[in-house]
Amino acid sequence: MRKALETSFWNSRRLLDISFISTIIYFVLRTETFMRLQIPYGDEQSFLKAFSNIQVNGFFSEWMNGGLSPSFYILSYPFAILFENPLIGFRVFSLSSTIITLLLLYNFAKHKLKLEGVFFYSSIILTINFLAYRIFWQGINDDFLHLLVIYSIVLLYDSCKKKNNKNILLLGVIIGLIIGTRISAFIIIPGYIFFFLKDFKTGFKVGITALIIGFCLHAPSLISNKTLSSINKDPENGLTWAQLNYVSQIYIYEEKIPEHSRISWEELQDYIDKNGSEHLPKTFIESVTFNWGFSIREFFNELWFTLHSIFFRFFGLGLFVILAFSFYMLKSRKALNDNLKFSKSFFLFFWSYTFLLCFVVLTSLEIRWYTSFVFLGILFFHKLLEDFKWNTLKIKPELIFNINLLLLLLYQAKFIFTDSNLLSDILRKIAPNIF
Repeated sequence: MRKALETSFWNSRRLLDISFISTIIYFVLRTETFMRLQIPYGDEQSFLKAFSNIQVNGFFSEWMNGGLSPSFYILSYPFAILFENPLIGFRVFSLSSTIITLLLLYNFAKHKLKLEGVFFYSSIILTINFLAYRIFWQGINDDFLHLLVIYSIVLLYDSCKKKNNKNILLLGVIIGLIIGTRISAFIIIPGYIFFFLKDFKTGFKVGITALIIGFCLHAPSLISNKTLSSINKDPENGLTWAQLNYVSQIYIYEEKIPEHSRISWEELQDYIDKNGSEHLPKTFIESVTFNWGFSIREFFNELWFTLHSIFFRFFGLGLFVILAFSFYMLKSRKALNDNLKFSKSFFLFFWSYTFLLCFVVLTSLEIRWYTSFVFLGILFFHKLLEDFKWNTLKIKPELIFNINLLLLLLYQAKFIFTDSNLLSDILRKIAPNIF
């Protein structure tokens, strides 16, 4: 590592070393704080409820009822049985998905994108930094979904670079598994078209394969209930998440609750008791089309939140590199080299998902929904920095690199020394006047 750094941006070496140490400390402290959370946490309760229904009704019966995530449960159910505890089984499966994801990212960065020197080590640091922000072992289907998305991009990259269709069938299967994991797959899938703009025949094969696999995974619930199968997080009193999100956004606009938060189910029931439910959407689709003015306004709110609270937080100045390249690739008529051609397809995929997600989410956009896109975005913006000839502003990559690490250190220091965690709690006891 030392030799690699001495040959590129030697003045950044010490900053990189400090950032690596800080990131490890940050990762350990954030992970420890997550381990303090109640068990089960968040959506884990809904996944455990589906498991309980399986124990009562049988796996296939619950599948026909449309009450489970097909891809996730088919693969994680054996873990739940093996550990004789569904929560432990689901968490082990999610942790395994995260580990495989990290191995894929490492291999993709080093052996395919061929990031070297500071670019490679910086991408590792930012990847660990983002991983620390998530409960990467939570027993829900997020980690598995994003593993599939990342693997699909690796397969696409191999197919593009090697100019062969050997992985096309497997790619279709992976996208089909994505369809069978979460309903939100339908805002991911449209972006894949940007990888096949000049090869419709191959794209058609991938699409047909994905639809067949996706249909097979949802077939029991489609045939039985004419609905796609997914985890139902609605309570049993007739209230829905669509209503909860819609009223939450009304309260945010009225400044009754903070931005990007939700009301409780009890508060929703009180609202309906007073105002009725006729003017509220009941389903996810209705929530998008119910009030177009409302949806468009919220789209820009969520897009701004995404840019400054998610992308800038985890990409730093890399966000401006991504934006500059995005404008460049749309404006420039010059032929892109092979490396930039795939980057162009990826960032069209990246923005497609971002815009669709911001449009369909009415309130409380969650960082975990961007997991695979942030991981991959970190690698691709470092590749853009390494191949910086496309940039016409003549900004030196080392300037962006150094400022990025300084921003990262400031952000991590705030959590390490001021937020509640194992280290800061001890420091407050030792020196309360300082910390």
